[in-house]
Amino acid sequence: MRFSQEELLNTISSISYISNLQDLKFDKDLVIFSIAFNLEGLNEEITFEVTIHSQYPFKFSGSETIIFRNINLIKYSHVMSNGSVCFHNQHCVDFRQKLIQDFDAIKNWITKYIIKEEKDSHYEHLIVNNGTFEGSHYAYQFTDVKESFKKGEFGTVSLKPLIDSPYCQSRISNYLVQSFTESLSFAIKNCGWNAHYLDSNQSEQGLYIFIKNAPAINERFSFDNWNNFEDLIDQEFLQYLSRYMIGIRSTHNSKLPLPLFIGFHTKDRTIHWQVALINIDENIFEGSTDINGRYVYKLRNKSITWAITNNSSYSYFFGRGSFNERLTNSKILIIGVGAVGSNVAKTLTRCGCRYISLADYDIKKPENICRSEYEFIYAYANKVDELRSLLYNISPFIDVNIIQGSLTQYIKIEAYARELAAGIETILSNYDYIFDCSTDDDLMYILDNLNVTADIINLSITNHAQSLVCGVSPNTYKFVRHQFDNILENDVEDLYNPIGCWSPTFKASYNDISTLIQFALKHINIMISNEQLNSFVINHDDNYESLKVSKF
Repeated sequence: MRFSQEELLNTISSISYISNLQDLKFDKDLVIFSIAFNLEGLNEEITFEVTIHSQYPFKFSGSETIIFRNINLIKYSHVMSNGSVCFHNQHCVDFRQKLIQDFDAIKNWITKYIIKEEKDSHYEHLIVNNGTFEGSHYAYQFTDVKESFKKGEFGTVSLKPLIDSPYCQSRISNYLVQSFTESLSFAIKNCGWNAHYLDSNQSEQGLYIFIKNAPAINERFSFDNWNNFEDLIDQEFLQYLSRYMIGIRSTHNSKLPLPLFIGFHTKDRTIHWQVALINIDENIFEGSTDINGRYVYKLRNKSITWAITNNSSYSYFFGRGSFNERLTNSKILIIGVGAVGSNVAKTLTRCGCRYISLADYDIKKPENICRSEYEFIYAYANKVDELRSLLYNISPFIDVNIIQGSLTQYIKIEAYARELAAGIETILSNYDYIFDCSTDDDLMYILDNLNVTADIINLSITNHAQSLVCGVSPNTYKFVRHQFDNILENDVEDLYNPIGCWSPTFKASYNDISTLIQFALKHINIMISNEQLNSFVINHDDNYESLKVSKF
């Protein structure tokens, strides 16, 4: 232990609202004792069995190493099935301070949930004991759907297999729910993924039943036995489930479970799904014939193997942080997806953007990988094709369109044919924002002279990534060229010359480029949020210790 018995007793004696310490067992690995809390407003004192682990006052795997347990309190919020109170406290390395802090946390919990009888405003998911099937875990991702479900409704679920992966000391099979199809009307309710995931032909099938009310004990602990559902699932579905299992038994791989989605309303009226993994070779039914000669199905007294489920709707998926809706809901075109453009595309995707088009004629080669967002597993590939795949791997909510061939050359040719220029302008005006990351001054000049309703944002980086210039339409060309020609230091001699007759390119590492791009996109997002999109320049100071933004 990192503390002595004397330190423990002295600290406990200093806490006014606890008393009656009993059954103290103190050794080098574990400390156990019982103690009573006496608070104003309680009808009687509450006694906890307290366990302190050897790591205390440090946490272990993110969890507190002190446990307060009373099985009689299981009906209250944040009490686990073993009677322990779930709480998380601030970091503290001083034993005395930490122990007082943790006792105060239990005092506050008693005050809030027992004395004041308060309820949490946010929804807490049911506590589910997830298990394995044939030694493997299973996980299912779903989203909210636009349509409603009625009590007792059932049908089939279309599932897209994702990539299996290591999970703890085992493996996990990952699936995405594409849609729910009602058994009687055959009405299809699609989840809110993009077309890339919804249109996949590699689908498997499960079943669903919507029971409306949460399958819970004490409103928090999920059912763990099939017969707990006796009053929630009717005969019609049990008959449907039995016949379905019999029908697929001859063709179904017995090493794979049949996933049964059980849906219910949460406190905030959203729909959550828990997935029971059914072994089709085992009978979960028992039954008998009633007085009218009809067979009555009954679920057996048998434990349930629950899978991992997660509501990955857009609001949850990007709930920890996204760009402003003015940007995320916009149609975006990125021209040039090299070192700068690929970074822009990935960042916009991770920040919640839904509609991105990619335009580039170039081929990704192995030497491009070190400072862009591409991967060596695709040694040679069309940049736009590989980047689209990478963006789909990041977000199931983004729609990515690719423009094959040389859009830049097409624009250069058509822009000077009067009868065709309007067509180019119409195409480009379908977008809200165009990020020109091509480093093509000719293209920048032409775009600046087209009548396009989209905001055009040109991102250019100087050699050695000393500065980033962000030019915003109108007058993008004039602003950017003025910065490069008259203001910024841009060494055009010390360039990287690749093998062959390619044009030399600027020198900068992935870190150099990414630092500037991230800082630039942060400011672009802020400006779009404020509806004041202006040109700016980002400069490093002489010692690369800070970045300065100069707005124009």
